[in-house]
Amino acid sequence: MKTMLPVFLLLLLASPVSRAQYGGAMGSTWNNPVSALSNVQMWNNINGMTSRRMMLKSSLRKYGCSDAQMNAMATEAELMQALSRKSCSASGSAANAPRTPARQGNPPVASVRQMPPPITFRPTGGRTTLPVIVAGISQDKSEQAALTKVIGGAMDEFEAAQRAKGSEYDLASAMSFFASIAIRMQDPRGEINSNGADALTRALRESLGPKLASVSDSEKQQFYEALLSLGMLFALSARNADANTMAQLKRASAEASLKLLNLDVRKYRFTPDGLAVAK
Repeated sequence: MKTMLPVFLLLLLASPVSRAQYGGAMGSTWNNPVSALSNVQMWNNINGMTSRRMMLKSSLRKYGCSDAQMNAMATEAELMQALSRKSCSASGSAANAPRTPARQGNPPVASVRQMPPPITFRPTGGRTTLPVIVAGISQDKSEQAALTKVIGGAMDEFEAAQRAKGSEYDLASAMSFFASIAIRMQDPRGEINSNGADALTRALRESLGPKLASVSDSEKQQFYEALLSLGMLFALSARNADANTMAQLKRASAEASLKLLNLDVRKYRFTPDGLAVAK
């Protein structure tokens, strides 16, 4: 079954139905509630967040802060507080940078913000989009069952890992996962940067969370499953793929990312701080 996945994936991406559905409300099977919200401006803003974090970290390294200490800070506000203390230690300043006594009238240090909440939905209790995708790939019942088992099992593992983090059924995590896979397809020699993916998830929650509050649970679930299903297909298809198949996957993943997320993955890369423009 694994050897047939690249064929299935390319058939799916080439189908008129999937192309219409990527566009959002043009398809009746699932809608894309993010298509009108995720645009070049949003991705540029997320890239700006990455750039600011990178500059703050560069300054903090001068005070002896380690990457592990800085990566543990979830928000820019935490990094700014550490910079104001000239130390990544919560208990005090760096030895060679004594704290200056606060004077009346000094602007307050930015308060530390909590991790943005997940963009969650209440699931129906079963998969809604995966059966549609599988049916669009093959009409053979045995192949459908095998493909459902492979993709569904991978989705179950993803959700178990998210459950352990307290982020089960999080649309932002699914978007970050799909973007991670699509970016990796552009350079298969690289690895998915987990710190960068986590930073992207935070940025997506901040950017889209309030805007998606009115989207129905069913629409969120459909889009969430579409992202995970296609991301899993790309990842599974890339295993032991030859050069020709990888070239097809590279093109197909870039096209799918544009249609699903309005993200041109050819222009970006992951850093430990999130999404950055590729050089």
